Amino acid sequence: MKEYLQKQLTEAVTGIVQSQRAKLPPNFTVSLERSKQADRGDFSSSVALVLAAEKKEKPRPLAEAIQKGFTDPDGFVAAVEIAGPGFLNFRLNEAAWQRALPRIESPHFARPNLGKGQKVLVEYVSANPTGPLHVGNARGGPIGDCIARILSQCGYEVTTEFYVNDIGGQVRRLGHSILHWMREAAGKASEPPEEGYYGDYVKELASKATTDSGPDYLELPEGEAIELLASWGVRQLLEEIRADCEAMGSSFDRWVLEHELRDQVEPLLEKLQTQGAAQKKEGALWFINPNDPEDRESVLVRQTGEPTYFADDLVCHRNRYQEGFDRIINVWGSNHHGHVPRIKAALQALGYNPDALDVVLYQYVRVCRGTDVVKMSKRAGDYVTAREVLEEVGPDAMRFFLLQRAASAHLDFDLELAKKENAENPIYYIQYAHARIASVQRMAEQKGIGEAETNELDLGRLELPEELALIKFLFQYPDEIEIAARELAPHRIAFYLLELARKFHTYYSRAKQDPRYRVLSADIDSSQAKLYLLRVVQSVLADGLQLLNLTAPEQMTSPPEEDL
Repeated sequence: MKEYLQKQLTEAVTGIVQSQRAKLPPNFTVSLERSKQADRGDFSSSVALVLAAEKKEKPRPLAEAIQKGFTDPDGFVAAVEIAGPGFLNFRLNEAAWQRALPRIESPHFARPNLGKGQKVLVEYVSANPTGPLHVGNARGGPIGDCIARILSQCGYEVTTEFYVNDIGGQVRRLGHSILHWMREAAGKASEPPEEGYYGDYVKELASKATTDSGPDYLELPEGEAIELLASWGVRQLLEEIRADCEAMGSSFDRWVLEHELRDQVEPLLEKLQTQGAAQKKEGALWFINPNDPEDRESVLVRQTGEPTYFADDLVCHRNRYQEGFDRIINVWGSNHHGHVPRIKAALQALGYNPDALDVVLYQYVRVCRGTDVVKMSKRAGDYVTAREVLEEVGPDAMRFFLLQRAASAHLDFDLELAKKENAENPIYYIQYAHARIASVQRMAEQKGIGEAETNELDLGRLELPEELALIKFLFQYPDEIEIAARELAPHRIAFYLLELARKFHTYYSRAKQDPRYRVLSADIDSSQAKLYLLRVVQSVLADGLQLLNLTAPEQMTSPPEEDL
């Protein structure tokens, strides 16, 4: 519907401009938005105000000219009204919405070709492999995975990546921690490393390393044992993280290991120095950030001669540009906020467009049981692991609860709410709408009410206020997809599905008070039209659930009637 109106409005505006022997300004777009207030019609446009400002004219006479020149060959528009200084409001007739309903089943519906084949890389999770995946880092999994899915549906060629920080001080401390607990278990004197790892998982690794078929680590020189155990421990934990990600529904096209980039660091740093973008001071090599010359985190090479994470990450990003990605999207925890301007400035110094890099920063998660905060894991020691949450609530609830708020918002994850099988639980409420429609379809078959061909349906029977509201809301779905893609905001799809489920449940439940709302009745034409509407609602629910990588069940336990 929106596309039709925009086409006709554009033709009207173009005709007026051409009649004045003028041209539209370069890249001028005729605006058309859904009206937020019902008394202003279905759609609204400020094109007269914008164009009048360009032409230095009064907007209302221009709006009147557009109103007069607007044509409606399909007979969809009930009224074109002018409001205020020159806003154009469009009100569609009921028949327009009814006749348009089959367009939702088109294979192109909710698939705007925004990307036009552009190559996009999405990096997400990328948790340090020095411990189990915790629920805070796990939040990046559903966010990144859904961004990739939404962009793919919008015409982008998407590659997903997990970047593994498998070298450095944290990794060495992991190796030292494992060695400490191996010595403790063998009854040998040992001092725990400073800032080491002390969760039960480290003791498990130490026990496994003792029985592993590898070298006798306790007989090796300490430095060699630490390096070997660090590498071995990272491999063990990385397999755990990979399994947890897959259980959450997050898989990756490729895994990039930081240590494999290390031999590319030196030539890149030489280039920065040649360009005057890096210099030695205080015994280290620093990036000269033109936006923040005093940035104390801009060290590229430490006094020890070891490159920093910043240097390795710069190589990683440079490689992505060289691979030909048109856009790079990183989904990082909010603690990386200072790293974003630094990496962009360094990329610009290397001659790359920093605007091609987008970073979604997500806030961490507090796990609760009702009003009580769950503070730590028995295994990890000081945080709640993703695996514990997965095992308690299941992947669908975990993903939805991590997606239901904007990434920038702090999130309280209520384990008890996530397990409820009633309308209080938002993911259950959405999935039950899909299953409830499937149940109605099965009842229709049992009653011998078959689906009619679309061209044989009397869609004019869909005239109840809630039916028309449902149809109008269904046509908002492509807008939500487009906004979610442009803003990298998958939570919008979660919001939309929840509201669609609410509208459906409200409509369907009205039949208990008003027989006009009964989907299955003796009036076959009405039943078939209503069944078709439900089928379209179900298809949009299924598409949205697929974008969030959630299941769309055909059967579920029925909640108590008072809950729905």
